[in-house]
Amino acid sequence: MLYFIASPIGNLNDISLRSIDVLKKIDFIYAEDTRNTKKLLNFFEIKKNVSSLHEHNESQIAPKILDLLKENHDVAILSDAGMPAISDPGYYLITQCIKEHQKFTVLPGPSSVINALVLSGMPPSSFLFLGFIPRKKKQKEQFLSDISNDKHTLILFETVKRLPDTILILDELYSSNINISICREMTKLHEEVIRGNANELLEMINNNKIILKGEVVLVIDMKCIKDNGINIDNKVRSAFLEKLPPKDAAKLLSMVTGESKRDIYKSLMDL
Repeated sequence: MLYFIASPIGNLNDISLRSIDVLKKIDFIYAEDTRNTKKLLNFFEIKKNVSSLHEHNESQIAPKILDLLKENHDVAILSDAGMPAISDPGYYLITQCIKEHQKFTVLPGPSSVINALVLSGMPPSSFLFLGFIPRKKKQKEQFLSDISNDKHTLILFETVKRLPDTILILDELYSSNINISICREMTKLHEEVIRGNANELLEMINNNKIILKGEVVLVIDMKCIKDNGINIDNKVRSAFLEKLPPKDAAKLLSMVTGESKRDIYKSLMDL
């Protein structure tokens, strides 16, 4: 049997008793980072060899795992934190198991997505997980602009290194019109949840009031965004676009009016 095992997102004691039992009996263990998984195994005094399965070698390792399964060996898959295949290696292997009619199962456990949703205080009745925010600036700007019409609570992964730039873009697009929760170091000793709109969080970052260390998950509530009812006079539109690119004109008008930069940009471009 192939087991996809959820690993702790911070506190090692969060792993399930069932998962510990399976890991003690398993024949082969594959992990995203063997060093991190060995720390987990050592914590529970499980002495097993661990092989590597990560995003760069999954397509090469998957056939070897399938061969082990065909030989009736039990195999476990773990990521660094949370559930394999959720923004982590494992999905390709799942597709190959289905293709080859090999059984697999999931051992449930910690989830940074669900953990952040509950901690955030955002509406949990309808939510959408979108994985990691794109790294490149243009792609990130487009991605964060596209979420404006979504009425679900949104859950996003981001690194602390890129967090200030992401909050800056959210402030330029939406300012005080969205609510954001930054869930940092969940389940660990220094767990922290910082809540506010984009403008408030940007100010906190600029004043070094947010610790940019550890792991973070963003939870965003877009429901407070109002429909774009901005009407810009044609003379004003022409005057601004004659002197400035649309993006810069929208930014300037947003600073003056307090309206969303994104909404003003759409109004400027409406013919």
